[in-house]
Amino acid sequence: MKRLILLSILVTFLSGCAVSLPFNNRLSYAGIKEMKTVEEKVKEKPIISINWEPNTFLKRIDIQGADGFVGGGSRTRIPTGIALSARIEEAISTFANVTSTGKPLVITIIEARSGFEYSAGIFNVTPAMDVGSMVLKASFNIEGATWSGEYRSIKKEPKIGGTSQTALLEEVWDDVAVQVAKDVAAHITQ
Repeated sequence: MKRLILLSILVTFLSGCAVSLPFNNRLSYAGIKEMKTVEEKVKEKPIISINWEPNTFLKRIDIQGADGFVGGGSRTRIPTGIALSARIEEAISTFANVTSTGKPLVITIIEARSGFEYSAGIFNVTPAMDVGSMVLKASFNIEGATWSGEYRSIKKEPKIGGTSQTALLEEVWDDVAVQVAKDVAAHITQ
């Protein structure tokens, strides 16, 4: 009986737990402000529609563990597709009119991976992230003009113990969205 109880405790401990964090899916004010500099350079706002390949990327939620030791066995729900696509569309809308009837801009996702590490510590009651990273590889097509890009961002919390559950991932998503939007602006306005 003692072995059965010990085994059940061990299995529960090693199997990880589900973690749902309160993510924001909007581009930050700093990201919008940075995109305003791009808007000022665009003489005439293009009218485009954004199409995603695969179209399921708009609803993609990754269930993954942390990259570090702490939380590696967790089943954390990371809305990579939802958060990134919403931010990219919002960033592009600062310099272009995004409608369903515009010139189609097709964004094909080749790879999109969010990474994070939880801060270590016995006294952490809620999980706080102290590292956030994002890698996006995508190809683009608008009216026959095609190009590919790789966009990366990594942020580390300067304080030990982390101060936010989600801020670092949100910051890297903002950073990647701004990189993508600036790249799109450079190709559309040529």
